[in-house]
Amino acid sequence: MIAATILFWDAHDMMTLRQVEVIRAVMVTGTIGGAAKLLNVSAPGISRLVKYTERTLGIRFFQRQNGRYFPTPEAENIFEQINGVYKKVDDLSELISKIGRGGLSELRIGSVPSISQVMVPRAIERVRRRYPDLGIDINILKLEEAIDYLCSAAANAWR
Repeated sequence: MIAATILFWDAHDMMTLRQVEVIRAVMVTGTIGGAAKLLNVSAPGISRLVKYTERTLGIRFFQRQNGRYFPTPEAENIFEQINGVYKKVDDLSELISKIGRGGLSELRIGSVPSISQVMVPRAIERVRRRYPDLGIDINILKLEEAIDYLCSAAANAWR
């Protein structure tokens, strides 16, 4: 017979992202050691955080048997939510990385022919090293067109 697994609940208690990550890792691997390896941290740290989380939230997430951790019915009920939070954090990390590589931005360059063969490629090479995913739009323009191009770009920047 399974003992009651809900110990107490305080509406002010919330899980941190680290707790979500650790509880999920233990649920996925079934052991503290497996979770520690998955997260590249020490097993005692995982064990302490699981116990702390269970104690502060008042929910027993796991039944312990022979070194294995089996999710309780309550943990199974929230696993989909935990996985959803984990996926959202992973998506956020990917988006931040993409922004850092310039993946959501575009650089528009207008150049006159006299510098487009030497200076523009050098500048683009340096920009590409820093922002490999940046979209680049290059326009080679006559001098008269370049003035209009710059003025329209400046006007668009202020919108």
